[in-house]
Amino acid sequence: MILQQTKDILLTKDNFFSPKVLAEIHKELSTLKFTNVCGINNTAYKRYFSVLLPTDHFAVAETIKTLKELGFIIHNNHSYYFFSGKDKEVTNPHCDDSYKLNCLVYLKGQPLLNSGTGFYDKIGDNYELNSHIGFRENRAIIFDSTIYHTSLQFNKDSGVRYVMANFLNYKPGEKIK
Repeated sequence: MILQQTKDILLTKDNFFSPKVLAEIHKELSTLKFTNVCGINNTAYKRYFSVLLPTDHFAVAETIKTLKELGFIIHNNHSYYFFSGKDKEVTNPHCDDSYKLNCLVYLKGQPLLNSGTGFYDKIGDNYELNSHIGFRENRAIIFDSTIYHTSLQFNKDSGVRYVMANFLNYKPGEKIK
């Protein structure tokens, strides 16, 4: 498959990592020190904690390999593990338009619809939810970075979660070798 563009792409792929790789990631998650994403003074993202992954990290290499099999040729990336908990309300939807593509992999947590990710249309100054993908371990969501999105961990039916966020640039139309 050769993808000519990433505009408006929203793909879901279950069983993204092999069981062996996922088990290795789960083991690693319990040993890492996560730091607050925005510092203690920023309340908008206070519930997000991260670990930056080096480009030669085994989970990053597996992600790039799987994306290549799906037709994406990645030219550069930044990858993180994130831990996030429940919140009282939905955080502001955002886009990550410094990159062309996001690959969010759900790693560890309860299989709950309301611990997933919401995708929005921006209409004027308002955001309208148009898609909602529930949390399931080892599920990846691959999407155009200009699509507004946010975690939906804001009600009594949500839980804590670990994810791998991959912010990617990709050259459309390049043939896979």
